[in-house]
Amino acid sequence: MRRRIAGVGMLAVAGVLALAVPAQAATGVLVVNGVPKENPQRGCYATSSPVSILNLTDSTVLVHSAANCQGPVTAEVDPGTFARAIGASYFVL
Repeated sequence: MRRRIAGVGMLAVAGVLALAVPAQAATGVLVVNGVPKENPQRGCYATSSPVSILNLTDSTVLVHSAANCQGPVTAEVDPGTFARAIGASYFVL
């Protein structure tokens, strides 16, 4: 019985650690609608539409059609690329 409880406890701890995502910044410069953002933090940001993104970071940026990174992704901007899209928010991975 003790082994079973210990095993379940270890699985629970492993699950919590697997879901914990450390806050990280993208390394480089992200230019959104002409405004440079150096080493942007991972997360969701509001923007005006249409949005232009020059991604000079090491992370992918997703443009969403609605606020709060909701709705369909209208553009996926890989590192080293530029995109223009309709969108109300973007997410730095």
